[in-house]
Amino acid sequence: MTQTARSFPYGSFLPYYANGLGISNNVATPNTKLDVASGSILDSTGTFQLSLAASVTVNAANTGLNGIDTGALAASTLYAVLLVSDPVTQQPAGAMISLSATAPLLPFGYSAFACVGFIATDASTHFLKGYWTAGNSSSRLFMYDAPQATAITAGAATSYTAVGLGALVPAVDNTPVWVASALTPSAAGRGVFLQPAGGTGNAVSILGQVTSVVVNSNSLVMSKLATGVASVAYRVSTGTDAVALSVAGYQFNI
Repeated sequence: MTQTARSFPYGSFLPYYANGLGISNNVATPNTKLDVASGSILDSTGTFQLSLAASVTVNAANTGLNGIDTGALAASTLYAVLLVSDPVTQQPAGAMISLSATAPLLPFGYSAFACVGFIATDASTHFLKGYWTAGNSSSRLFMYDAPQATAITAGAATSYTAVGLGALVPAVDNTPVWVASALTPSAAGRGVFLQPAGGTGNAVSILGQVTSVVVNSNSLVMSKLATGVASVAYRVSTGTDAVALSVAGYQFNI
């Protein structure tokens, strides 16, 4: 079925309105395909309302509309999921993925786009499984099916140290991130502390009560851009403590 793009002048439609456009891993081919549900959103310039009349499937094995904008799918990489259309030629609306949420390579004949979410790949170049909220709001939540490990697997830094989340979290300043932590305290009362990268206080404090008994927690921490990468920071009480940090999910706006 051919999808029809509908575009409206900014002044004649609800400003910054987003509805639907839920994302999901494709059931039959989840490693390289994802589905984008029908819906509507204002384009990236805030000029036109773009509509997708029925769901489409993005196949990362293809290039262009309903595929990847350019190149081949890469391992351990975060991609923006985009709705694409053209307000002048009324080209069929579709979706695609791109390394850029702000400057994708649009298919020939297309001039408008909007970022509707993000999807990450694992080390085997497969889409990671997750769950995206949708509905009548531009505020969305994404949660990984299983928390994804960061480079901190046995962290023992006693002063705040940045943790880059670039392969798992969008490079958008002030993005709330759900951080899963597993602390092994070397003594009762010792803990792990989290903050936005470059912060000055303990935004999150997690203390162990029993020596060497692992404390598992999920904490919402604001990520900040550090050299262009979404990052949080951590420290532990002493160098004999150890913590593993993973990304469980994040909140974002479309």
